[in-house]
Amino acid sequence: MHETMKYVNCNLCNSNETTLLFIKDGYKHVKCTSCGLVYVNPRSENSQETLDSFYTSGADADSFIEGLLKRDYSLKRQKIFTSEINKMERYRRVNRILDIGCSFGGFLHAARNCGWETKGIETVSEVGKYGKELYDLDIIFGTLEESNLEPSSFDVIRLNNIIEHVPDPLAFCSQIHNLLRKGGLLTVATTNFDSFSVSICGKDWIYFDGQHHIVLFTPTTLRKLLQRSGFTTINMHTKGFHMKTNDHHRNPVKERLFKISGKIISQFVGFTNKGHRLKVWAEKR
Repeated sequence: MHETMKYVNCNLCNSNETTLLFIKDGYKHVKCTSCGLVYVNPRSENSQETLDSFYTSGADADSFIEGLLKRDYSLKRQKIFTSEINKMERYRRVNRILDIGCSFGGFLHAARNCGWETKGIETVSEVGKYGKELYDLDIIFGTLEESNLEPSSFDVIRLNNIIEHVPDPLAFCSQIHNLLRKGGLLTVATTNFDSFSVSICGKDWIYFDGQHHIVLFTPTTLRKLLQRSGFTTINMHTKGFHMKTNDHHRNPVKERLFKISGKIISQFVGFTNKGHRLKVWAEKR
C-alpha cells in the first residue's frame, strides 16, 4: 500500500503548535502545546486501506480473524457483553442500540438477546460479514457518514476501540450526538495515553501504531472532546496494566516477571486514572 501523508492541526483546538514526543516506525507522535491532545502528524490519507490492513495484514491473517471471531461469541465474552448491556437498561426508551465499529458483532448479538433492536456499522467488510452472515445481524458496511441513519433514533451508541482510528474525532462525535435522542448514552472505550503502561514502556508499547492508532487520548482530552461535542460525562474510569511491547526478541524470564508485576500493579490502578484502558459514559445534553 502506497501511503499519501498529510499534516493536520489539532482536532480539539485547531492549533498547529506541537511538541514531538517520539517517532515510531516512521510515524511522528506529537502533543498539542495548547490542549494536550496526542496524535500522529503527518498521517496517512488512505484511511480505509489502513483499517483493512489492521485485520488482514500478515501471514496468519486468517487464523487471527478466526481467533477473534471465536472469542467474540464465546460464553465468557457474551456474559461480559450482557453485563455491560444490563447497565444500560435505564436508557431504554426507543429500544435501539448502535455499535459503531462493531467488528464481528458479538456485542450486538448479546444486545439482541436482551431484547434490544440493534444496528452496527463496520468499515472492514471482511470482519463485519461474519455477524451479518452467521448471526443475521443488521450491520451496515461503510462509514458513519454513509449510513444515512435517522437523527435522535438511538438510546445508546457504543464506540469500543474505534475513536483512536478516527481522523476527525470532533466531527465524528458531533454526528453521533445527532443520532442519539436527548439524554441518550454514548459509551467510549479506548487506550489511555496517561497510563502507567505508557510511562514504563514508552514508545515501545504495543498500542502505539502510527498507521492505525492516530489519535491517543487521556482522561482530560477525552472529556474535552465529549464536552465540545455536546455531551456531559457522567462516569469515567480506567483499569488494567500490562507491559506488552513490540519487542520481537522474546525473553521468557523477562516476560514472566512482567506478568507478575503487572498483576500486582493492576490491583492499585483502579484507585487512579492510570489504567491502560479508558472507559467513559456520557449523556447527550
